[in-house]
This record gives sequence, C-alpha cells and structure tokens, in this order.
Amino acid sequence: MKGRTRKSLILLLALAVVILAVAALLIAQGVIVFDRSGQRRGEGVYWKDTMYVPSYGEYSEGRTIAKTEDGWQINEVEEDSSHTFIVLRSFLDQSLLVRDDYEIPNSGEITCVFWDGKKIEDEMFCDTIADILSRASGDFSFVTEAIYQSNDTQSMKVLYVGYEGCPIGTEYIGYLGTVEGSWCITTTISPDQHNSDGSPKPYTVWCYTIPVEYEDILDNYMKK
Repeated sequence: MKGRTRKSLILLLALAVVILAVAALLIAQGVIVFDRSGQRRGEGVYWKDTMYVPSYGEYSEGRTIAKTEDGWQINEVEEDSSHTFIVLRSFLDQSLLVRDDYEIPNSGEITCVFWDGKKIEDEMFCDTIADILSRASGDFSFVTEAIYQSNDTQSMKVLYVGYEGCPIGTEYIGYLGTVEGSWCITTTISPDQHNSDGSPKPYTVWCYTIPVEYEDILDNYMKK
C-alpha cells in the first residue's frame, strides 16, 4: 500500500513539473499573458504609465507582453528590449507605436540598417550605407513592373536606416540591390504605377550607380 502511495505521489509530482514547465513556456512565448492593463486611447495605447502613439518603421514583431482591457495584444519589437517601440495588434490589424516622450532621431550617425527586413548593426556596413547615401544622385533610369520583384534583370531589396542608437529602422530610403548585374540604389520611384482601372503598369525608377569599392561588402550581406 505504501509503495502504491509513493508511486502515485511521484507521478503527481512529475505531472506537476510538466504542467509548470508547459505553463512557463507558454508565458515566455506570450501565449499566456497576465498583464491586461493597457488602455486604448484613440490610435494609441496607455500602458505602464506611458502613452504610446503611432509610428512608422521597419522592425520584427515579437511575443505578446500585455493586452489592453478590451483584448488587443501589446507585442514587443524584437530589436527593442527597452519597449520604446511596441506593436498594437488585433485579429485583423496591427500598428507600430512609440513612447510619446521619445524623440526619434532623423539624422546623425547611422547605427542600424534594415535591408530586406534583416537588421544589420555592423559598423562598416552602416558606414558604407552612409557614404553611399551622401553621394547618391540619380545617374540612370529603368522601367519595371515591380521594383520589389526579383527577376533576371533586377534584384532590389527595401532599405531602412536608424540613427543614433534607435533600435529600429525609422527612415525609409528606397531599394538597394542590382540592376543588370550592377549595384545601385534608388533615388526616385515614379508614383504613376497604376492604370485608371487600378491595374499595375510599368513605371520608371531612377537610380544611383554604386562605386565598385563598396561592392564586396554589399555582396557579402546580399548572400546572408
């Protein structure tokens, strides 16, 4: 009898450990959330004694860290452990928000680059992008049906930069990549991209040809 009781206790203890481990995993992944203190206020949210207002940029959305009183998710930005930026999400919609007391730097040293959705903080690469942007002036144009599509003649990836330690890319630059095998960066993209019925049509893109001394570092990151 004592042996059976002991075995039952061991099984219950093992089950409790498994349940606790699963619960801890679900909490860590943001599936289970205890903080429901967020309050939606217009297009923003008030959370942890801070007002967050709409923002714009390139980032990676992370786990749920809180919810609003009416059930919207407050998700973290993976690149920002300080929660200066957060994502407010419902089933059908999401928006990037920033603390209203944070002044987003829009000039100065480039400290991060988002290229094709990937964050790059390598100082040499950031300096390379800064040098390219300081020189960029359209020197050729080409016609495309979609600048973002890769094909036999073009492989252009969207480019954002962040300044002075900002954790995400807040300034949209355009596209960086290759056209007919040559490295270039967009300087102007025609807004006239659709026919009167709303269907897409070919449009003109102006680009700056990137000097050959930058090609090696760009090639290395294009392959990553």
